[in-house]
Amino acid sequence: MGGSQGSKPEVPEELRIVLIGKTGAGKTSIMNTFLGKAAVTKNSFASDEAPCTTETAPFGNQRLVLADTLGLCHTSKSKEEVLSKIIASTFQFDSEQGPHVFLYVHSWEDGFTTHDVERVKVLRRIFGKEAMRYFFLLITHIDEDLSGGQKNQIRKFIKKVGFKTQKYCVINNRGNENRKTNEQKELVKEINEMVENNKLRNYTNEMFKHAQEVLRKQIQKSKTQRQMGAVDQHVATVAKALLSPVLPADFVNLVLQANVWLATKFDNCLTQ
Repeated sequence: MGGSQGSKPEVPEELRIVLIGKTGAGKTSIMNTFLGKAAVTKNSFASDEAPCTTETAPFGNQRLVLADTLGLCHTSKSKEEVLSKIIASTFQFDSEQGPHVFLYVHSWEDGFTTHDVERVKVLRRIFGKEAMRYFFLLITHIDEDLSGGQKNQIRKFIKKVGFKTQKYCVINNRGNENRKTNEQKELVKEINEMVENNKLRNYTNEMFKHAQEVLRKQIQKSKTQRQMGAVDQHVATVAKALLSPVLPADFVNLVLQANVWLATKFDNCLTQ
C-alpha cells in the first residue's frame, strides 16, 4: 500500500517473534522485559513435548507474540531434541505461517567465536538461505556503550553468518527502566522496518520444506552420513511428538534424520 510522504511505516497488528540463541544468552529475560513481569521461567520447558513458551504482550499499537525457544548448547537436552523444538516453535503460531522475525539473541561476553558463527550456519541449513532475511541480531549483556571496535566485530559477524539486514540492537537487561524502555522501542522499530522490507510476509512452511530438501541433497553427498548411527528411540519419540502437529507425517522422519546429521557434523558448536 502506498502512503503519503512522511507517513508511518505499515506494520502487522500481530508481530510474531521467535527468540533463538545459545543457553544463557538472555532470551527469557528479554521476553519477560517485554511482558513487564517474570511470566516465563527457565523451567518452562520441563515437558519434553512442549515446543516452546509463547506469550503475548501489547506494545504500542501492536500485539507481540513471543516464542521463547530452548537454548542451543543446552546441558540437559540432546542436540537433536533442541533442534526439533526450535523447528516446532517456528510454526507454533500457525502450521503454515511462521514468524515475522527470528530474533537471534547473543550474549556479548568476549565478542564472537568460530562456534558462534557455525551455530548460525546450522540454523541457515535448517531454515534455508531465504530465512536469513528474517533474522535480526540482538546483543545482550553489555553494560556500556559499544566501542568502535565492538561495532566492527558485530558487522563482521553479520556478514559472515549471512543475515540480510546489517542492523542490530543492544539491550542491557540490568539497565534502569528508562534505558530498557528506550532499547525496547528501538528494537521493535528496527524489527518493524525489517518486516516492512519483507512486505509484511512471514517465514512460511513452504520455505522450510524447500530448505529441508536442499539439506537432504547435501546430506546424501556427505561423508558424515556414513558415520551416523541409529537414532536414539527417546530422541525419535520426542521429535515426532514435537514435529507431527506442524509438519506432514511423511516429512517428519526426513527432518529428524537431518537433525541427527547436523548434530553429528556440527557437534562442537552445538555443545560449546
